[in-house]
Amino acid sequence: MRKFAGLLFSLILVFTTGCSGAPNDTPKTVEVKGVVTIAGNPISDATIVFLPKSGPSAVGRTDQSGAYTLKTGKAPGATPGQHTVTITPGGEIPMPGTAGAKTDKAKPAIPPAYGDPKKSGLTADVKATGENVIDFKLN
Repeated sequence: MRKFAGLLFSLILVFTTGCSGAPNDTPKTVEVKGVVTIAGNPISDATIVFLPKSGPSAVGRTDQSGAYTLKTGKAPGATPGQHTVTITPGGEIPMPGTAGAKTDKAKPAIPPAYGDPKKSGLTADVKATGENVIDFKLN
């Protein structure tokens, strides 16, 4: 009977602590949102990336009003700390001479330097507590 009780206890311990044994590798994230504009106009359909000094990057996409929210993998937000930021145009690039290309000219162009982490000049300090509203006003 003692062996059975020991075996039962071991099985209960395995099932209550989890079978994978892998640690939870999801980083702590906090909500980050903001608006991206260029020359005062909202930038829609752009990709914004927060690159921390170490750890996973956070990515977001702007909507029609230039607003974005970030995600780190499947987790909402970004990891707290200092980040280098890049912003690149998103969506499909229309063929020159098509109606889509003519409509697309109304969108403000994002200078290529904003897509290079070494040249963007954009940074963000994500606070561990409180609200993180980080707007980017591009030239």
